Amino acid sequence: MFTPRITFSFGFSHKPDTEVHFHHHECFELVYYLQGSGTTMIGQTMHNYSENTFSIIRPRSVHNEIRHQATEVICVGFPLNESREMTLRLENGIFMDRSCLLLPIVKKMKQELTTPRIHSELKLTLFMNEFLIEFERMRSVPSSSDSFEYIENFIREHFNQEIDMIALSKLSGYSYDHFRHLFKSKLGESPMNYIIRKRVDYAKKLILATEMTMSAIAQDCGFSNSSQFSETFRKVAGVSPSQFKRNHFIR
Repeated sequence: MFTPRITFSFGFSHKPDTEVHFHHHECFELVYYLQGSGTTMIGQTMHNYSENTFSIIRPRSVHNEIRHQATEVICVGFPLNESREMTLRLENGIFMDRSCLLLPIVKKMKQELTTPRIHSELKLTLFMNEFLIEFERMRSVPSSSDSFEYIENFIREHFNQEIDMIALSKLSGYSYDHFRHLFKSKLGESPMNYIIRKRVDYAKKLILATEMTMSAIAQDCGFSNSSQFSETFRKVAGVSPSQFKRNHFIR
């Protein structure tokens, strides 16, 4: 087996806008994000997490976690004998669960943690080894279509937040240049233009359906300030946000 035992294991639901301060463990740690979004810094690298992604954290690697949305996690600490002649090599990082292939294993872990029975620790150890085996298989047969679909969905759901496109492309195994070319060939526009268009479309909905101020709409749509919002809106829509609102209600 890859790991002979479980050092610690727990499931937890965290409220939004909370955090875990920097800390480390003497063993490897798996953190699977069943829901939520936020950031985690592992060592010197900042990562974004979202639903059905997971982090691998090596022993003594300092890390934290900042939740932007309510977050449910399953955390498992485990030793790993890397001196043995095995193909498995775990590095720090955030990984996506392509097509949720690993999710059923994590759900079995959650069930065991929620309703522990006789030999629960042994059962969790078996599940952890199953997870590592499937993770290794998943990495050995990369799926570009699954990777791109994940990134596209992530951008669609988080267009009004700051997105690190380089980190996101690396998460799925692409270089940023290759990802940008692939994105444009599939959707007809660059990732940044896609995000801008989504923000402006969302702003139009808020302008017409709410009584929010332009400043509040700018912030809710992910613009850094009202000036940037107005300039970008005019460039995409051909009119200013205020003129867009007047044009609609004059009709």
